[in-house]
Amino acid sequence: MAKIIVIGGTKGGPGKSTVAQQVAGALVLKKQKKCHLTDIDGQMTTAGWAEERRENEDLALIPFEFVDHDVVKHINAVSQRHDFVVIDAGGFDSEIQRQAMQMADIILLPFRPKRRDIKSLRNLDPVLDNVRNTNHKVRIIGVMNQCPSLPNQAQRIINAKGVIESFGIEPVPVNLYTRNVYDDAEESGRTIFEMTGSDRDTKAESEIIELVDYLLSLEGE
Repeated sequence: MAKIIVIGGTKGGPGKSTVAQQVAGALVLKKQKKCHLTDIDGQMTTAGWAEERRENEDLALIPFEFVDHDVVKHINAVSQRHDFVVIDAGGFDSEIQRQAMQMADIILLPFRPKRRDIKSLRNLDPVLDNVRNTNHKVRIIGVMNQCPSLPNQAQRIINAKGVIESFGIEPVPVNLYTRNVYDDAEESGRTIFEMTGSDRDTKAESEIIELVDYLLSLEGE
C-alpha cells in the first residue's frame, strides 16, 4: 500500500505545486520509487506540467492524473500499484482537499517566511484539527519555501518555524530557498534533476533530496 503525501494549505503562493512536482520527481529519479502524482487543484498547474513532460520522450514518465471528484476512490486505486502517491492539493480550503488529508500519511505544508503566509495559519488551524481528530496516523509537517538567502534574513526563517510549531505543525529541518531553477524546470516540464549545463543548480538538488530523505525517514516512525 502506498504512502500518501498531501501537499496543500489554504493560501496560494507559497509554491505547493513546485514542491509536489519536485518531491515526486526525486522519488522517481533519485530514489527509484513508484510514485503517482495526483493534481486535485482546479488550476491544474501540476497536471499541465506532467502532461508537458509526457510529450517529451527524453524524460522519464511520472504517472499522473487530474482528479476533481471521488478522490478517495482514486487514492485507493492508485495506492495498489505505487509506493507513493503525491497529491498537489492547491492553495485553498476545499472538500476534496479535506478528503485527501483524511487519507494522508503525511501532510506537507509549504510556507514562505512572510507575515501573510503565517497569518493563514488562523484559517488552516481548524482544518488541521479536524484531520487530527479523525486521521490518527497522519504527520503534519511544514517546510519553509522560497526563503531569502541573505544572512540577515535567517532570523525571519527561524521565527516563522517557531510560529508554525506553535500550531502543532512540525518544521522540516531543511529550508528551500528562492532559486531560478525551480521556475525554469517547471516551465519546461522538467524536474530540477533534469536540468543540464549552466541551467543546473546543485544546491537546489541537495535541498530537495534532503527534504525527500526526511519524508522517507518518517516511514519508519
